[in-house]
Amino acid sequence: MAALHVCGSLILKSSLFSSTTGSASSLSICSDNPIFPVYSLMARILDPLPRPAQLPAASTRRTAPAPPPCRVISASSTPFHALCCHGETTTKAFAVPRRKAIALILSGCVFSELLASRYLASAQPSVVFREYIDTFDGYSFKYPQNWIQVRGAGADIFFRDPYVLDENLSVEMSSPSSSNYKSVEDLGPPEEAGKKVLRQYLTEFMSTRLGVRRESNIISTSSRVADDGRKYYQVEVNIKSYANNNELAVMPEDRVVRLEWDRRYLSVLGVENNQLYELRLQTPESVFVDEENDLRQVMDSFRVNKVSV
Repeated sequence: MAALHVCGSLILKSSLFSSTTGSASSLSICSDNPIFPVYSLMARILDPLPRPAQLPAASTRRTAPAPPPCRVISASSTPFHALCCHGETTTKAFAVPRRKAIALILSGCVFSELLASRYLASAQPSVVFREYIDTFDGYSFKYPQNWIQVRGAGADIFFRDPYVLDENLSVEMSSPSSSNYKSVEDLGPPEEAGKKVLRQYLTEFMSTRLGVRRESNIISTSSRVADDGRKYYQVEVNIKSYANNNELAVMPEDRVVRLEWDRRYLSVLGVENNQLYELRLQTPESVFVDEENDLRQVMDSFRVNKVSV
């Protein structure tokens, strides 16, 4: 294959673009063509290979004589290689030149990778966020556009994923008449705040069912100062729930423990208007790996605002 660069274009001359009669043809590819790098790579790979011998024209090819009929030979007394038929057939006219075969394989692999990468990029659109602002209670945050609001869930505001029902967010506040917070540091350092958050979760998830067991641990605690100048605490915990498949069984071997759910809980704590605000995010651990960046954007967007009396 010969590669010529002319005015930003790549002109390829090769048996890959030749007819069966061996007449050479060329293909001109501009540098702005998306397949320009592909054929440039092919030219560099195929140039060192020897040029194949041209095949005779179809009208001058000679057809091999028909082979004699096969003889039936007993397999028990004859080696395996003797079981083949006598005579040979000429297949040279149907052979594919090595350069052309390599070129076809390379182009197929490169094009398949190119198409696959473009398909994956188009199949994963970026998440669009909406902003929720509560001027009456004094807080705001961003949430995924496709999440829906659920009323009557017990929190001040509640959104959830319409497809993953275990994934949701909510905002809760302390009572203004019974709290007098001046700063989030009134909860102590982030580690102490994390323990309080975990205890609150376990209290809410307390179950009276027989054979139910909860395992929990604090994954991380941190503090940050946002662009509004306020300090916020961030707490991440994991809670697993186990239950017996037959809690009334007498023998221990009949009570098989199974995992009910495994969730990640993320909380953001902030103080304003003498109140403690908490943004809660809940998601299954299996989903958190894929949506971690989106969930952290929601956490970072949480703000508490001064309410005018």
